[in-house]
Amino acid sequence: MKHPLPKVSVCIPVYNSEPVLRRCLDSVINQDFQDFEIIVVNDGSAGMDEAGLTCKKIVKQAQKACPAPLKKHIKYIEHRNNLGLLEARRTAVQNASGEYICNVDSDDALTPGALTVLYEAAKTNDADIVQGKTDMYSLNPSEMNEKQVQRKQKEYNKLAPGVLTGTEVFDGFIIRQNHIGLLWAKLFRRETYLRAFSYIPFTNCVMAEDMLQYFFIAYEAKKYVGIQDIVYSYTVDTGISSSKKITDLSRWEQICSTANVFTIIFSAIKQFPQLMMSLEQMEAFRLQSRSYLVSNLQQLKSAVVPEIQEEARNLLCEYWGEDFVQMMEKAIENEEQNRAD
Repeated sequence: MKHPLPKVSVCIPVYNSEPVLRRCLDSVINQDFQDFEIIVVNDGSAGMDEAGLTCKKIVKQAQKACPAPLKKHIKYIEHRNNLGLLEARRTAVQNASGEYICNVDSDDALTPGALTVLYEAAKTNDADIVQGKTDMYSLNPSEMNEKQVQRKQKEYNKLAPGVLTGTEVFDGFIIRQNHIGLLWAKLFRRETYLRAFSYIPFTNCVMAEDMLQYFFIAYEAKKYVGIQDIVYSYTVDTGISSSKKITDLSRWEQICSTANVFTIIFSAIKQFPQLMMSLEQMEAFRLQSRSYLVSNLQQLKSAVVPEIQEEARNLLCEYWGEDFVQMMEKAIENEEQNRAD
């Protein structure tokens, strides 16, 4: 007998996050929503949890413990090599069967009832994107930086309450910035997501991969809905973008690779005639690229250890272009001078 397609596919990419993967899986398995599947993509990870279990074994163990109807709806896919977060998400979405996609990073979790409220909002409004709110979670509450958490809470909960339609969706993201382009705490129509991926060539991308995907998702979307329900638990003290000192060039290079995202988008705008951008949209996008470079320059100054500062700046110039880096350095310098005056 042929099983009906699930309503939602929950996509979980995994890379060296095995110690916290079971928490993530349990938060999805324990949802009160009945009709969903889970797709775990192991992106060439060789990590283990505290019990010495690999990603595959953690998924198998969780599968054994989950309710019978869900057992058949957990897919495990493995990349032989590490292809980066962007390609792990692409693999998950391409192998999904659901009408909607819900992304959950493997060090985070869904809140109870999240899939129900997201799906109800999607179906009630015939939406391509539904965004809910995010709560903060810490693995080490005693070491938590309260100011950093408050800043992230405000930033990550930027959503447009109610409904956006047509060009309001893309303009809301790129021009008005009334909602954030993160991929989690959202539900996406799978067809819209696949159209977005059609603009993006194969790329090993970790930093700003969410911005790259959401740029095209928002462009393709016809309707966005923002709801006030907390649907996602974000872990504040994990991940490459956490505020730690950068002591090696390989980690810094990943941060510099943000520049590739903008190269891909600019190339797609030239390559695909259907990607028609207004002058206002293009200017807003250029401002975003400057903002990301400024962020890289601030990290260079505050997070990169002195021993590798010179090499790190050279690497930044390789990715962003020396003229662009110098221009933004001058702009930062002028702004600091104006503040001092």
